[in-house]
Amino acid sequence: MSLLCPVNGFYSDAQRKRYQSAIARRFSCRAYGEPLDISHLSALSYTAERVCLPGVRMMIADCPDKLFFGLPVVGKIQGMSHCAYLIVKKDMERALTIAGVSGEAFVLEAAAMGVGTCWVSGSFRRLEANVDMAEDEKLVAVTPLGLPKEVDHAPHRHRKKLQQICLTEPSNWPHWAYCAAENVRHAPSAVNLQPWRLDYGGHALRLMTNGKTDSLDMGIAMLHMECAMDGRKHLWEWGEGKTAAHLIVEENT
Repeated sequence: MSLLCPVNGFYSDAQRKRYQSAIARRFSCRAYGEPLDISHLSALSYTAERVCLPGVRMMIADCPDKLFFGLPVVGKIQGMSHCAYLIVKKDMERALTIAGVSGEAFVLEAAAMGVGTCWVSGSFRRLEANVDMAEDEKLVAVTPLGLPKEVDHAPHRHRKKLQQICLTEPSNWPHWAYCAAENVRHAPSAVNLQPWRLDYGGHALRLMTNGKTDSLDMGIAMLHMECAMDGRKHLWEWGEGKTAAHLIVEENT
């Protein structure tokens, strides 16, 4: 297995800055108002082509009425006009993690445009999905797309304290590592489990999990860490065991 991962050098400083500014604006939108117009759809389609790492693609299409089903606590997603389908190569190394990086980049781009999204990886009917796939591909997640019904009333985010996801005191870390950890704290995760653990040492911030190492959640966290780089020279390496990845930074930059 190669230690280097495809995130290295993929996103530009301009993209990272835009994503960083969108983190606070993004929320899981389950109620949509006006449908997207052609300018939104064109911008989203262009974005989908630019943000996906090799082996991943996103398709923008109409959203079938029966695609999503409700959950007891959060209810059903309503009012969306279109969806973005996240598709990966089945046999790709770290396929889910790489899909998570790509999908969250798209989600933050959408947030920067004022378009609402919501990560959905389980509560949708795959047979209803309006997407064509090759035999070597699989659909791993969907996000509805639309203008949020209540833009000024985004739901409160329930997040763990930073110390709860860090193995050592983050206030003692370099500023870049602290900021990257804070970004991870605000990242979305499946049923809001926030399965991340972080630790710093030897010029590297280590991303760990108490669940599956290869997952959409780990990829989402990696993209949020990438957003904090702000021009710093850095390198991603895959981890082993419960360590998903290492973010290594030249701290004199």
